[in-house]
Amino acid sequence: MLLGQIVINNILFERNLVGESDIVLLLFIWNSSNKNSPIKIIVSANKSQRRLDYDKIELVLCRKRDFMKDLFKYFKGYIKESLLGPLFKLLEASFELLVPILIATIVDQTIPKKDSVHLYTMVFLLVVLASFGVVVAVIAQYYSSKAAVGFTRQLTKDLYQKIMRLPKASRDSLTTSSLVTRLTSDTYQIQTGINQFLRLFLRAPIIVFGSIIMAFLISPSITVWFLLMVVILTGIIYIMSRLVNPLYAKIRQITDKIVNMTRQQLQGMRVIRAFGQTTKEIQEFQNINENYKTWQIKTGILSSLISPLTFLVVNSTLLIVIWHGNLAIGHGLLTQGKLVALVNYLLQILIELLKLAMLITSLNQSYISAGRIQEVFEQEGEDVLAELPIVYSVGDQSISAQNVTFTYPQAARPALENISFDLPSGQTLGVIGGTGAGKSTLVQLLAHLYEADAGQLAIFKNNRSPRNLKEWRSWISLVPQKAELFRGTIRSNLSLGLNDNVSDNHLWWALDIAQASDFVREKEDQLDAVVEALGRNFSGGQRQRLTIARAILQKAPFLVLDDSTSALDYLTEAKLLQAIKGELKNTSLILISQRTNSLRAADQILVLDKGRQVALGKHEDLLQTSAIYREIHLSQHSKEEKHENEVF
Repeated sequence: MLLGQIVINNILFERNLVGESDIVLLLFIWNSSNKNSPIKIIVSANKSQRRLDYDKIELVLCRKRDFMKDLFKYFKGYIKESLLGPLFKLLEASFELLVPILIATIVDQTIPKKDSVHLYTMVFLLVVLASFGVVVAVIAQYYSSKAAVGFTRQLTKDLYQKIMRLPKASRDSLTTSSLVTRLTSDTYQIQTGINQFLRLFLRAPIIVFGSIIMAFLISPSITVWFLLMVVILTGIIYIMSRLVNPLYAKIRQITDKIVNMTRQQLQGMRVIRAFGQTTKEIQEFQNINENYKTWQIKTGILSSLISPLTFLVVNSTLLIVIWHGNLAIGHGLLTQGKLVALVNYLLQILIELLKLAMLITSLNQSYISAGRIQEVFEQEGEDVLAELPIVYSVGDQSISAQNVTFTYPQAARPALENISFDLPSGQTLGVIGGTGAGKSTLVQLLAHLYEADAGQLAIFKNNRSPRNLKEWRSWISLVPQKAELFRGTIRSNLSLGLNDNVSDNHLWWALDIAQASDFVREKEDQLDAVVEALGRNFSGGQRQRLTIARAILQKAPFLVLDDSTSALDYLTEAKLLQAIKGELKNTSLILISQRTNSLRAADQILVLDKGRQVALGKHEDLLQTSAIYREIHLSQHSKEEKHENEVF
């Protein structure tokens, strides 16, 4: 067995971890070869059957991994740059350590002897060292930046791919705004931290300890004060970093909120203005921005204390060094040049320790960002090729829903409860209900963005259900409530997801069905007309018709219109639905709408109310038997109105 000898450590019974009808047995075990790597086994058993379903056994590693180690793999391919950057910085540090010695030689020998030739030689040597230092520093910066940028590029690529593969539940949990922040701000912070680390992690310690060694060679007694200063400054940096670290985490959280609020406000700008909520939204933004400023100030105050505390310690040490140095000069134990060298080494230590403090601050922020990114990587991605249980249809069924129940994570009540219906192939299912009735939830279950908690929901093609998630979604052509167009052309938007080149005739065929060919022909470039980001150069109705045409081109056995005709007038909608019914005879249509007119000719109409199924039948029957459906209908039509503008 790969896990080695398994020893049961603890057994815990708990309910409602998988579903309301399940009993979950948790067995915490560990690998005998590695006791620090416990494994959690979840065994789900149906309460009614009173037996374990071993097909539902899930192995989950409970050990909290060191996420920084997981990110080190992105240095692969940049190992040379990661080594050369610090090495060139080390060479630069070596040059700087020679400067105080040369200055001491000038003070002690050249100036007293008035040897101009030797003075010019020393000055020339200092210029050469400075020039070499600049060249070496530029090379070090190049390699460090190349490694940092390369690391971040690979990390961002994998992070983006991971986000795209996340199930909808995980995306909802992490929120879109937070994912955007992690993909941009957090990755950039990691890049900054890596760049600074590669430039300073060797240079700063070498300068500090090299300065201490050189000072020891000049005066061992004075060097004791150097060591004491370094210890005190190290303690200050450590304490301040521990205090500031949680504050940076809080700032990241507030940043997520700002991004989310800004995104919502910009997307809903027209609604905000229409309802006169501009002042309110501005005030809300100012409040959260004020909170952001408050935490930034708190963090800034604590961070800013490092510099004055450092200068206090260094200046005190400097006074002590000068005092002791003066006494040593008076006793002939030290020269003026060596005292100058000691002061220079002291200042070098100061500068490097300040850089080290900045580095630690940056690394703290990078560590927090790395943790946020690792949180995304630890999410379980969708395996679209994982086998699904095969179910066979009864008769000509295209959709079978049996007591389907679904509850969103952390929700107090089910969004859908005991939904049951059967839809024969090629027929139309209408879905209607008030706000919060569960219509969009049903669409997401049909698209398998979520999986039902209880009951069974199956779709069929050629009398069998899909083999895997990829096949399931290839059978569903979904037109969402909000029309989504992408920057490009009408042609590129219509052929989205199609591997083969689609002929113009085929494109016009889809546009004709979607009642979109008229305004497309009016465009100068027609099919090659430019589509701006989000399709903002088209009206709402035009965007909806283009997305419907795109869905039609998929030729999927199921077409789901999630209130995607809401921006169309009744006549255009009637023509659209009639064309779909006439041209796509073998396609099962699921039509979610708030208009009873749109659902009149549907073979079945599912009426939802607060997640529950309250009626199922044809339009005429529901007017007689369903009070909710009749109320919706009468709210849209007067009682005396003759039912005109029928869909089919």
